[in-house]
Amino acid sequence: MIIEKHPLPEDSTPTDAPPSYDTVRPIRNGYRDTKPPTSSSATSSTQSPPPRHPPTSPTTITKGKARANWFNFAAHRTSRDVRNTVLGLVRDLVREYHTNSPAPAGILQSCAEACAAHNLCLASILQEKSIEEHTPLYWAIVKRVPDEATDEDTQIPDLLTALLSHSTPLTRETISDVRVACLITSDQALFQRLRMSPEFSKISGRDEMLLGATLPMDDIVVEDLAGDEGAFAVNFEIPQFQKRMMVSKEIVLEFIARSRMWKLEFSIANDYQAHPRPGSWCISLSLLENSPPCWIDSRLLVQEPDTTPPIPSPDTKSPTSPGRSPSSPFVFGAGRLKAKPTISIRLKSTQQLFAPSQSKVVVSLEDSLMGSSLQYAYASSSFHFNAVLMLSIAVEARTSLLTSNFARAWRRDFVNQKPNASYVNETLFLPILISFEC
Repeated sequence: MIIEKHPLPEDSTPTDAPPSYDTVRPIRNGYRDTKPPTSSSATSSTQSPPPRHPPTSPTTITKGKARANWFNFAAHRTSRDVRNTVLGLVRDLVREYHTNSPAPAGILQSCAEACAAHNLCLASILQEKSIEEHTPLYWAIVKRVPDEATDEDTQIPDLLTALLSHSTPLTRETISDVRVACLITSDQALFQRLRMSPEFSKISGRDEMLLGATLPMDDIVVEDLAGDEGAFAVNFEIPQFQKRMMVSKEIVLEFIARSRMWKLEFSIANDYQAHPRPGSWCISLSLLENSPPCWIDSRLLVQEPDTTPPIPSPDTKSPTSPGRSPSSPFVFGAGRLKAKPTISIRLKSTQQLFAPSQSKVVVSLEDSLMGSSLQYAYASSSFHFNAVLMLSIAVEARTSLLTSNFARAWRRDFVNQKPNASYVNETLFLPILISFEC
């Protein structure tokens, strides 16, 4: 049935007009059709319709909790993307490792700013074992160019320096990973520089009070002896040795030599030890973590400082003590004091040393007739301990022979083509020479 449409009495719309826009697409709730005023110079047929903004629906209010969860999830994904990007950039830096290039410092600074904007800790990211089960610091040390091959005048902060500047504070696991890298590369110079940092070498509060804010660190230099398998020399200087021994009760030195990490410790025996005697000054040598086992044999030679008094200048008049004549033998500077004999203490392992320091060589200074005198002489604030440690190691057990006996026996059996296994890998006596200066 067709119903004829009759126009409304007041409807001015023509009968053949197209349907209105509202009848085709109804206006949503909350939407307001605001049209900008048309200028006299522009025609309505050439202008595009104004942009329409999405209306506010009632479902938005009822689903506020779900909307908040969605925003949190989006923020979480953004932080995760930033973290993955930083890990990828650091991996590329370590893999390429541009020497003497300022690029690593700039890239890491950009990573730090991006992490700060997303509430991420760059130090924690850099200390993750994200590259082949190791931290980026480990690989930066392994791939690092040795100091001997670089020019100190033109060298700029390398990748390791840039990584360390953004990685503090370091965790115990990170420090252990860095120490392993130094041991693998046998980079003793880098190991000692890292030990000068408070992050790697925690000094005791007593040492900090004694040494002051400047913290003059113990200087250690290792030299491998050419021509002697397993032999090396260690030169070290300990500021205020005697005062630190009396106050802190121990001084610990760590160094890398012959693909091993060593610990040389000066300490005072406590009451819980049967030997050495409680209260005596001791020297111990042991291996540290990740070091292969070995045997050692060495000798400690202590030379006391020159006791010759300074020669006064002709213009200087030395004061005399009351009641003593200038010719008195007790007046300081009366003449040269008699030199004391050299202290000699042997350090020899009776069993194979293993790491960490479950087994170590411990000797007492009292084992020498003059060794105990070091506890009481030259106790001044400027007293420094200078030493040269010469040591030979061996992988297998062997009987100690003097150098001359070993040479004669080796020549005899070498001529007969019957080398004796008991001294083919012989450990030779090498001294540990220690001297003092005030």
